[in-house]
Order: sequence, then C-alpha cells, then structure tokens
Amino acid sequence: MTNKEKEILAIIENNPMIEQEDIAKMLGISRSTVAVHITSLMKQGYILGKGYISGSNDYVVGIGAANVDIYGKSKIKIKTHYDHPSIISTSVGGVTRNVLENMSLLGNQTKLLSAVGDDVYGDLIIKHSKDVGIDVSNVIKVAGYSSGLFMQVKDDDNDMYLALCDMSVNEKIDTKYIISKNRIIEKSKAIIIDPSLNENVIEEIIDRYSNIPIFIDPVSDNYAKKIKPYIGKIFACKPNKSELEVLSSMKIEKEEDVKKAGKILLDKGLQRLYVSLGREGCVYMDNKDNYIKKTMSPVEKIVNASGAGDAFFATIIHSYLNDIEIDKALDYGNAAGIIALNSDSPINSNLSIRLIKKTIKELNK
Repeated sequence: MTNKEKEILAIIENNPMIEQEDIAKMLGISRSTVAVHITSLMKQGYILGKGYISGSNDYVVGIGAANVDIYGKSKIKIKTHYDHPSIISTSVGGVTRNVLENMSLLGNQTKLLSAVGDDVYGDLIIKHSKDVGIDVSNVIKVAGYSSGLFMQVKDDDNDMYLALCDMSVNEKIDTKYIISKNRIIEKSKAIIIDPSLNENVIEEIIDRYSNIPIFIDPVSDNYAKKIKPYIGKIFACKPNKSELEVLSSMKIEKEEDVKKAGKILLDKGLQRLYVSLGREGCVYMDNKDNYIKKTMSPVEKIVNASGAGDAFFATIIHSYLNDIEIDKALDYGNAAGIIALNSDSPINSNLSIRLIKKTIKELNK
C-alpha cells in the first residue's frame, strides 16, 4: 500500500460514504487519480464494494493448493502392468481448500488464496468453491499453467494404493502474491496453510503473521520435513503418527512415545497438537500440559477414506474459533471424520453441527 493509498484509506474509514470528488479536494489531487487508488485498495482487500465498506475480520483465510482430484477404484484385484476395469470419479480438492469447504458447511466465512490454471479445471475449481460458500475472488488464474491435478488409485479397502500429482501452478503462490493480499490475511481470525507451498512462502507467512493463529496439516512425511524447521512458530498442527515421527525425529511404537514426541514439538513453541491415530481416534496436547486421548467408535464400512482428516481438522478449527471446550471439540472432530468416511466423495455435503451431535449421540448408544 502506497502512502497516498494509506491517506485515502484513513479518510474512507472515517467516512465510508464519502464521494471521490471530496477525497480529491481534501488531498489536492484529481478525482481520476482517487479512482485509481480506490481500485487498487479494493483489489488488495482493504475496502469492499459500494460505499467503501471496510472489510470485516469475521473470516478464515486458507492459503494453499486448489486442485481437481481424480479417484480410481479397480473392480478386480490390482495387478502391475495390467489394464483394470474401474470406477473413476472426480471432485474438487486441495487440502486447504477442502478444509475451507468443510468449515463453510459448518457456517464459517472463508476466503481462499490460491492459483489455478486458465483451463477447464480452473473454471471448475473456482465455480465449485464459490458454490459451496468459499470466497474465491482472490484466487488467480495463470495462463500457460495447468490447474493442479491429484490422481489416486484406491486399494480393496478404499484407502490409497498410490497417487500422482501435478501442483506446479502453486509456484505462482509466491511471496509477491502473499504481500499483495496482506490486508486480507492480516484481518483474518485464523490462517490455514498446507505445505505444498514453497518454503520461502511458508516462512513469509509464519514470520509476517505470527500474531494470528496458524493451523497446518503436514499432509505427508515429505511435506512434514518441509515444515519441521518452523514447527515452533505454528499455533496448531495435525500430523498422523508417521508425520509426528518426522517432526520429532523419534520413532513412535507405543502411546507413551506419542506423548514424548508431542512434548518435543510443544517445547519448541508449538501451542496445540492434534495427532490423528486413524481408526484409533486422536491425541490432543498443548503448551499447558493438557493431554487427552479420544478413541473413535469402530466404523463398520468405510465408503471413502480420503476426506476424514480434512473434516476432522475443519471441525477442530471451527471449535477453536467458537470457544468450544477441547474435550467436546475432539468428539466433534472425530464425529466429523466418521461423517466423511460415510460419504461417496471426500467432502460430505451434509456436514453440520447438528449432524455431528446426532452422530455422537448414535455412537454413544
């Protein structure tokens, strides 16, 4: 933001309904120059729409991948070098984007900062995200790049057998882009990032917005290595057992090891830790010496194992922002994961706090 833009923003915040002509007279510049500065302020997110209403901070920002997921499930036992008759489906994905969609279903205002290609997949990502309530006005379309694609082959248990991905368009989510969206990010209630971002971008976000709670899912062992140097500056992290081993540099073989590994991260400065244990539930630890283990009721049949973690994390973040006490929040998160497991797609469009409470009640019968 330029000095002149700062002056104009201060005038608008004092009088949101002021005319451009009046601003021009106050600053001794032309009305057309004022219009140019106001357009710039709107693009940066400092002011919104008619009347120059200042943007509220009642929203969560997600910074990371937005892509199309392609899932394949073989109708026969998987063999190498073999053409398999399969059931193939597509959906809009991306870890951070998925978390935002789940949070939107829970009633939160969300904004996505991401990049897509100028192609049919990019159009699909933007349209679907907008339709489910995510503000995608700051997502950039990049000519010459393909939108992010994630291809997964499922095993006989509907879990991941192997996956391929092309996220090269994420290179355009660079520090220049982050700085250009500064006003939007700094006014948010919380920031969600995924480690598909370049390391310098992750470092920029963590250092620049240390006063805002930052939530991150390591996603994989390789990505966990990327965020390991910054773990002490993050507010909350949701690794699985394998990712926790990477982050803590220790082998985990029993529950006591989870506790020891978690303490290593908390001693470095991490404030909250949510360890996903899959079918065993989760473990919560924080910098106030709280330790809670929540087991998850057995799931008889898993329809889709891809979205449980995103639903869990979204519900945990929602609970934090709404001051839901941690014991209840963990129950909510586990229930949200179960709801996702029973959906044909990675995100269950029926997710709601009401359904979460109903699921908990049914599980406790």
